[in-house]
Amino acid sequence: MPKGDSISAVLERLGNSLLTHEAGPAGETHVFEHVTVLSPIDDVPIPTGALVLGVGVQGAHGIAELLGRIGAAGASALVVRAPAEIDSDVHALATKESISVLSLVGGASWLHLATLLRPQSADGEDRWTAVGTADAELDLFKIANSLSGLLDAPVTIEDRGSRILAFSADQARADEARKASVLGQQVPNVYQTSLTSLGIFRKVYTSARPLFIEPFVPGAQPRVACRVAAGDELLGSIWAVAEEPLSAVHEEAMMAAANVAAIAMLRSRIAADAAHRIRLATVAALLEGGHPAWQAAQKLCSPRAVAGGYVLAAGLPSEGRAPSSPTATAGLDHVANSLMMLLRGELPSTICALLGETIYGVVPTCADETVDLSAIRRLTSGFVQRLGRDWRRLVIGIGAPVDRLADLNRSRDDADLVLRVLRSSAGTSTGAGTGAGTPQLRVATREDVYARSLLLRLSDLLAGDVPGYAGPLDRLRDYDQTHDSALLQTLRCWLDNFGDISAASECLHIHKNTLRYRLKRIAEVTRADLNDAETRFELMLQFRLEY
Repeated sequence: MPKGDSISAVLERLGNSLLTHEAGPAGETHVFEHVTVLSPIDDVPIPTGALVLGVGVQGAHGIAELLGRIGAAGASALVVRAPAEIDSDVHALATKESISVLSLVGGASWLHLATLLRPQSADGEDRWTAVGTADAELDLFKIANSLSGLLDAPVTIEDRGSRILAFSADQARADEARKASVLGQQVPNVYQTSLTSLGIFRKVYTSARPLFIEPFVPGAQPRVACRVAAGDELLGSIWAVAEEPLSAVHEEAMMAAANVAAIAMLRSRIAADAAHRIRLATVAALLEGGHPAWQAAQKLCSPRAVAGGYVLAAGLPSEGRAPSSPTATAGLDHVANSLMMLLRGELPSTICALLGETIYGVVPTCADETVDLSAIRRLTSGFVQRLGRDWRRLVIGIGAPVDRLADLNRSRDDADLVLRVLRSSAGTSTGAGTGAGTPQLRVATREDVYARSLLLRLSDLLAGDVPGYAGPLDRLRDYDQTHDSALLQTLRCWLDNFGDISAASECLHIHKNTLRYRLKRIAEVTRADLNDAETRFELMLQFRLEY
């Protein structure tokens, strides 16, 4: 069985909605093992068995030239933008070189296509690779420095979100807006807002040539900006500080730099997407436990033998959590990356990924290691304390260590339970209705929240139970609704204050005699003996489980 993914399988999977077979073989035995991006002016190496994304290739002559080049390298397939000009020479060359020629429908994203192209080896191992991407980010810095030398001006390269991907070495000549952007690797919101409200971004992204921009905030210098696009897919922009519009020669140089930057940015994004996908698959396999966890851990920790490990689960509290959105997901994914970088400083085999709305971290441990939960608590506690405003409510549950990788799913269940406690209002603060709570827990183990975790599990067991009778608290609630009273709140406050009349009346802002009267009425409605310790415990337990 040949390794990789067959062209016929890709066509069947994606159909004419995305790809169309134009020339060359397309059978089940015609496979590719890699995906690489190539432009007509690129000189990167092409691996054997590659599927080449021909970004910017135009006309039958351009397709034929590229077929000859990639055929000599042993490539398997070429994808060009539709409508593709396929003449007899292209047909003949595709057949001779045994290269499938496919066309990508107009308007479709090259990055989206690369994400969908995921060859599998015969043994099921993920062999998807984006060749030529290892130096993509370094290439962007080279492009920035080269263009800076040509224009004699500081240069930055940004993505569509105004994140600084690369910058030239001469930023000392830039203004404060540029320096702040480079230092923070992101254009500050105050400048982004101005660029958006003034329509500057829109003008840059719709202009075929570099655009001269007058100072848009006090203290800013004039700039020239040029969009970066791969075909009809917008990727970002290049910015250069300049006192006046560029000459025609310099404009051509900036546009050429933008074309080269587009290829490097596309490669970088594809590589990052591939690495992200592999990380997700690895974390999912570890959390599953059993043999998949063992296989994944061997790749993480090789050549050392892995004996066990433990799982972290992190997320935002349930109360006030915003609905899932692409922005929120991207933010959580960024937090997952930051958490992994932090933990790997002391625990090199740690791997983290966002699954759903929960960040999972897996820390495999070797046979000769002793699990030090104090270290993970110290690292994660420091992490949540340093998070920015948008993530300052993040909480982390630490699962119990397990001695076998096959049991990592048990550590995950433990971490999930602790996270549920921390996410719930009862887990982040206590003393509801008492007016005084304990300090908010941000990082915890099962031991830290043992009693509350038991209550949560008991609540789960009772969730499907539909009692055929009204309990004492149900009778109190019905009485309150009928008589517009507050007996339920009174009982809870009194119980939370352990029967202390003075403390409870102060909490409720009522006179002590009023509280005594209410307690007498509560005993009548509930038919419960409030002087009995067992009865009071049962009522407290019901409050914790039901309210």
